[in-house]
Amino acid sequence: MPDNTGQGRPHAGPARIAGQGARATGRTTKHVPPAGVEALVARRTVLQGLLAGGAAAVLAACGSDATTASPPATAAPSTTAGSPPTPAPTSPPPSVAPTTAPPATYPAMDPNVDWWLQGGYAPVAEERELFDLEVVGSLPPELTGLYVRNGSNPIDPSGHWFFGAGMVHGVSIAGGEALWYRNRYVSTPKLRGEDGGAAPGADVGHSNVSVFEHGGRLLSSGEVGWPYELTATDLSTVGPDNFAGGIGPNFTAHPKRDPDTGLLHAFGYGFLGDDLLTYFVISADGRDVVHSSRVAVGASTMIHDFAITDRDVVFWEGPVLFDLDAAIAGAAIPYNWSPDYGSRVGVMPLGGDGADIRWVEVDNGYAFHGTNARREGDVIHLDLSRVREAFSESDGGPPTLTRWSIDTSGAELTISAEVLSDLPLDFPSIDRRFTGRPHSTAFYAQAEGSLEAGVRFPGLVAYNVATGGIDRWESGPALQPGEPYFVAAGADAGEAEGWLLTYAYEASTDTSRLVVLDATNVSAGPVAQVLLPHRVPFGFHGTFVATQA
Repeated sequence: MPDNTGQGRPHAGPARIAGQGARATGRTTKHVPPAGVEALVARRTVLQGLLAGGAAAVLAACGSDATTASPPATAAPSTTAGSPPTPAPTSPPPSVAPTTAPPATYPAMDPNVDWWLQGGYAPVAEERELFDLEVVGSLPPELTGLYVRNGSNPIDPSGHWFFGAGMVHGVSIAGGEALWYRNRYVSTPKLRGEDGGAAPGADVGHSNVSVFEHGGRLLSSGEVGWPYELTATDLSTVGPDNFAGGIGPNFTAHPKRDPDTGLLHAFGYGFLGDDLLTYFVISADGRDVVHSSRVAVGASTMIHDFAITDRDVVFWEGPVLFDLDAAIAGAAIPYNWSPDYGSRVGVMPLGGDGADIRWVEVDNGYAFHGTNARREGDVIHLDLSRVREAFSESDGGPPTLTRWSIDTSGAELTISAEVLSDLPLDFPSIDRRFTGRPHSTAFYAQAEGSLEAGVRFPGLVAYNVATGGIDRWESGPALQPGEPYFVAAGADAGEAEGWLLTYAYEASTDTSRLVVLDATNVSAGPVAQVLLPHRVPFGFHGTFVATQA
């Protein structure tokens, strides 16, 4: 079992089974949880019923790598009003002809099965290794490294998309080739059945939301609990990391690295007692915490994300409250929508004391993700994706891209709000060299539907901050992408000159692929697609670990 300092032994998985695809070669691991083989057999029975008419595809994805993946049906590009894209940094997009007519509608959902357990969300049972992957188009030669993305992959029945074992999916790229694909569970005590029923926190958690690199290490993180260090060469788990004991029991999935200092700013929220919100600053080498401070809040609220500028830390609270009674009763979701608590935004000095935070009330709503914050004189501009409600009995609706402008000049903060787009945009990404600074372009996944009824991803968007212009790749329903992770074309590339990477799911074949788009010409669609002979379930957040060519 890993220790609590991040120095534990890698998780030793079961023996792997040799297999070979049409081009890719590889190995497959059937991950059998502590409940035994019977649990896996029962779970396979459930998976067979997830996709009406698609059971064969599900079983093929779950049982063997001997699968031939057809090139995806690539939707035609679409451009809406806005500034024209700048020239591509390298490699013009190839012409990739569709092999089948794209479907006109999304596949029907089985009303008797939770939406996060079917279709492109359906979990996978195996850990795979595939080599010499087939590429349609041309991978940019300067794109060298590992793209890896985290997500929830329930082994047992799950009460929500957010609550499942963490599983990372990675593709290694070098020299214009896709060298390998691997997926691995994040080996936690909860996954191994060794948590003893302990409450979430410290080394107990799913570690299923994000992955990030800091101090030369690759780390996964969840909503609560400590990050887990992973090995970038094969995605195996090293163990939990509490930064030399400096972070307390919980750590956000959305830390922010200051591009000037290299310091990592983060926070953790708690459930009981005085440590309901704590702000941390982690050294540039990732070895320890150089500053921490409690921030007073009125209750245990779900604070999923935050923002920084070159001199500020910005928190936002919505009325999603932890419900202790529901947790004790074993509720699937121990949070509830409590509108009487209200919603607010707080600003405190970067690297400062939580006692100096100032709050201002805003209209009720909830934002999982902020895009970026930046200062212009006394005003902080923060773009974020906001829904009407979350974890309520009502449908919270799709996300609305909103800009809060917070005036810090007076004794009291004042705030104004502006809706930026009528498209449902979430899972934001920017050129992270501009974190907390003015940025020109932001990238989003279109996220139709809601957390209550199910979420669909019909395309990707580049948003021009100055003009409000949209450059959009409309890929769905044929192909549904996730979060577009931005990778700069090189150290000297201009802002937003580079590539967008994401996994995209094709329902007609129940397979996925890694798609690469030119960030300066999103509407042109993928310049390259790395084909995978199985499904990569829709997940959350990724990163790119660059390596030397």
